[in-house]
Amino acid sequence: MTTYKGTIMLKEDFNPEKACIRFRKAMKGMGTDAHMVIQQLVNHQNIQRQEIKEMYMSMYGRDLVQDLKDELGGTFEEAVVAMLESPYDLLVGALHDALTSLGTDEKALIDILCCRTPEEIEGLRSYYERRQQHEYSESNNNMSTVSRTGDFKMLMRSLVAAGRDENQTVDSPTAKNDAQILYDSGVGKNNDTDEEEFIRILNTRSFPQLQETFEEYQRLAGAPIEDALSEEFNGDMKNGLLAIVQRVRDPLGFYAERLNQTMVGAGTDDNTLIRILVSRSEVDLADIRTRYQEMYGKELAEDVRDDTQGEYRKLLLAIIGN
Repeated sequence: MTTYKGTIMLKEDFNPEKACIRFRKAMKGMGTDAHMVIQQLVNHQNIQRQEIKEMYMSMYGRDLVQDLKDELGGTFEEAVVAMLESPYDLLVGALHDALTSLGTDEKALIDILCCRTPEEIEGLRSYYERRQQHEYSESNNNMSTVSRTGDFKMLMRSLVAAGRDENQTVDSPTAKNDAQILYDSGVGKNNDTDEEEFIRILNTRSFPQLQETFEEYQRLAGAPIEDALSEEFNGDMKNGLLAIVQRVRDPLGFYAERLNQTMVGAGTDDNTLIRILVSRSEVDLADIRTRYQEMYGKELAEDVRDDTQGEYRKLLLAIIGN
């Protein structure tokens, strides 16, 4: 199994009381000591930051997140708050926003759901439903009704069902059979594409099994599975299926590409940029950083530096490890 490396490590000489004192000191007097805030955030992993939040309340009778919100603003505030959320809070909040915004944010759903293991999906679903009962009771949205359109809705609901096989052993005969089914259901079919077969196979087979299936498909069809998906599907359905394939083939490239997309063109998709950097900082961001340079010929930190500014930029660069 591949081992990945994040950019934020556990602080070995962890002292939550000392960290709380430094946070409080950073917010006293005129202005805020942003450097101190950034230092405390990136010097502790999330589990330690959660303990700091609890200790801060015990020591001062105040909410650390609210105190920081009162002191900060803009994208710097948003990134700081994201660092102090639990991993599930961060992703569930993004899912809720995607489902309740004016028109479903299909891109966010694809980015969050298409790349995760069944265990991660089950955790998100359970956490989402519990949080919805307490905070989102006014909304009828839930993770089992994640889209308003036919095939894409079927794809997302299948992902949320978390039925992907987690057995890492590859079965070659099954891979060959699945490749034939995918071919017969798509480019080898005389009439309409059989979307259900694509959804069934791409959402139930393990990632290693799918890797073998895609190789078998290319031997059979003489072209990669991506070509068939681009030819047979369009819109969000195509993007969702291609995201699953990319997650199988190149999991680091999956995130590197999405980070790049947040910074190309006019403006910056700050919500996505923050979400990916924060959520991957303890998982595989160091490796994503390397893959980013391989794909785009530039350091991730360089693009972030060019596309952001102020204390917000400093925090993101600190998360990246630059």
